[in-house]
Amino acid sequence: MLCRIGYGLSMSIELQLVVSRGTARGLINGSSAADYGEVISLCKVLYLEGDYQLASDLLQLAKTLQPTPLELAQFGSIDESSQRMKGV
Repeated sequence: MLCRIGYGLSMSIELQLVVSRGTARGLINGSSAADYGEVISLCKVLYLEGDYQLASDLLQLAKTLQPTPLELAQFGSIDESSQRMKGV
């Protein structure tokens, strides 16, 4: 199965998951700059794919970030995002 990633490009779901996990680890260990929206989006992908530990680690990282009002409007607060992922 392929998914769209922008600019007319696609990648398999498996590749997307590998890239998501690598990106998440880079954000968590500080080798990549953390953007609130990216952290929340990756967290959702990993949670849906069953990688609960990495998703939880990303939520912990998100708690240390200071999102802008626009990011909060777009992605919600940590608690809202956490509840949406769990289907609450």
